Amino acid sequence: MSIPSLYDLMSYTPRWPAVRELNLNDEWRARWVEEDTLPPGAPVLFAYGAVFCGDRGYAVRPAGSDQPWGALEVAVTLGEDPAAAVAAAAKERTGAEGARTVLVGFLECKATSQNPDFPAGTLTVRPLYVVAAREVGDLPEGSAWERRRFPISDYLRALRTRYPELDAYFGEAGQRYLVLRSKGEA
Repeated sequence: MSIPSLYDLMSYTPRWPAVRELNLNDEWRARWVEEDTLPPGAPVLFAYGAVFCGDRGYAVRPAGSDQPWGALEVAVTLGEDPAAAVAAAAKERTGAEGARTVLVGFLECKATSQNPDFPAGTLTVRPLYVVAAREVGDLPEGSAWERRRFPISDYLRALRTRYPELDAYFGEAGQRYLVLRSKGEA
């Protein structure tokens, strides 16, 4: 991971509009912002993606792992389009084809003194995307990832188990997908 430069940090001003602060692994303090676009100059180094197709959600984990099933967790190079990075990860890790990414919102994060990778006070933004796939194909033999298909309610339950601090936001992602689907946009 690359650390944002001083210019990147100076060009982005967090708004901290939320009233609830999250503690992410004692390494980040974060606040949720529900918006459908990222602010200009947002320093994105990490993104989440909740993958859906039809009436199913697709959870992933590293192949052979006994980790709980989760959403896409994508490292993003500073300056890279996070939506494109999430769509590429959806194809690689779940076999999602024709994926449409829709921003649900983002976490404005500030590094704590417990963060081993970033100086305290470093600002980053972690967007959460709904990934609406047209179809989901097979993963290639020997893939570094394994996936599991769940009914949407069970998928959201699995995400709540994996990310208890983010359960409300993954719930919003599920609701956003259902709205897109009811409008014929997913």
